[in-house]
Amino acid sequence: MRSLGSTTSVRARQMRRVLAGWQRSGLTLREFGEKRGIPLSTLSWWRRIFRRASDEEGNGVAADSMVFTEVRPPANVPRTAAVLEIVLQSGHMVRVPAGVDADTLQRVLQVLQTTC
Repeated sequence: MRSLGSTTSVRARQMRRVLAGWQRSGLTLREFGEKRGIPLSTLSWWRRIFRRASDEEGNGVAADSMVFTEVRPPANVPRTAAVLEIVLQSGHMVRVPAGVDADTLQRVLQVLQTTC
């Protein structure tokens, strides 16, 4: 299934908070956007992204109740640029650096798919 965008980026988390504010406001999406200076098209696009992400999860968890946790590598591990990003159906993202051992990556993905 085609993904429209990341729902885990910093910008996505910001927009999730903005949309939660809209839902609490009692205003139409257009009115809320005008008050906040955010184009209606931007708000509509993010709302669609979060709805689709929630639908794809199929686990009944509302998009605005998701919790994201950043896992940081130990300080002594050198950082390398990711050459591949894998987004699992659960919404978890795995950034794969150049030169990763294929067997290790396969084991990690299997664990994530069975536990998430």
